[in-house]
Amino acid sequence: MVDASGHVLSSAGSPQAETTLRSCVKPLQALPFLRLAADRLGVDGAEIAVACASHQGEDEHIATVRGLLARAKVAEDALRCGPQLPSDDATARRLLASGGEPRPIHNNCSGKHAAMLATCAVMGWPLVGYMNPAHPCQQAVTGAMQEMLGIDLGTAPRGIDGCGLTTYGIPLAAIARGFAAASSDSAFGRAQDAMAAHPFLVAGTGRFDTALLEVAGAGVTAKIGGAAVWAAVVRPDGPGVAIKLEAGAGEAIPVVALAVLQHLDVLAAELPERLLPFARLTLRNWAGRDVGEVRAEGIDLSTTSQAPTPAAF
Repeated sequence: MVDASGHVLSSAGSPQAETTLRSCVKPLQALPFLRLAADRLGVDGAEIAVACASHQGEDEHIATVRGLLARAKVAEDALRCGPQLPSDDATARRLLASGGEPRPIHNNCSGKHAAMLATCAVMGWPLVGYMNPAHPCQQAVTGAMQEMLGIDLGTAPRGIDGCGLTTYGIPLAAIARGFAAASSDSAFGRAQDAMAAHPFLVAGTGRFDTALLEVAGAGVTAKIGGAAVWAAVVRPDGPGVAIKLEAGAGEAIPVVALAVLQHLDVLAAELPERLLPFARLTLRNWAGRDVGEVRAEGIDLSTTSQAPTPAAF
């Protein structure tokens, strides 16, 4: 848990452990879209929410992404995020049963890519090559993330994310700092309001982020990423929270996240019914027998006095 200046307020584990950003920073990646294109295009809250989303390819997600592309007069085939089968099982089965096949629009990152293409259309930047790190769109995205994270991403380790965009390796505490620092930014505030108003578009059926935003979106903004990383910020001004599970599988993220939010009094000790399924995970073997559970127990979020890491740019 980190404040906007980068002070680690409390932690468990290794707050300076390096991890990839993945999709947890989508609300930060959406800042150029919100600053440069949203008003000129007259986008609505749903389109802002899907720009921040890791959606499941359900019908409402696809319709919203297509609406954003149409508003910007960008063809669907400009998307370069790669085809992905919808991660919602019922939607995937229906698509395949109808003889369809996964397309880039079904990719969980298609909303983010549509927002980037829309920004290119407004700014007169080429649509071709919009994912290239040297492209003006990605330069704007990297600059916005640096502004909030307090990290020189030009010198950070980097790799290629599942959707083809560059992702970076930075300390976990810097992710939390980025969400806390962004709280004072009006464009990020628009993203927070949109995510709270349209939680289904942020994730989808059965997903933790959607349930959390439905219950507490006025009090917290949260976003999961791949490789078991999750980020959040308490509204209106922090602290920022970042969680990384070392094992790399994200199933237990909701269990830990709910315990942290209860510690922060964002959520009551007695959770609302909507969140109860996420508070404990039942472990079953292949025979269907319950053999254990994952639960939060004895988390020590000790107060620390770690100074912020100086910005490197």
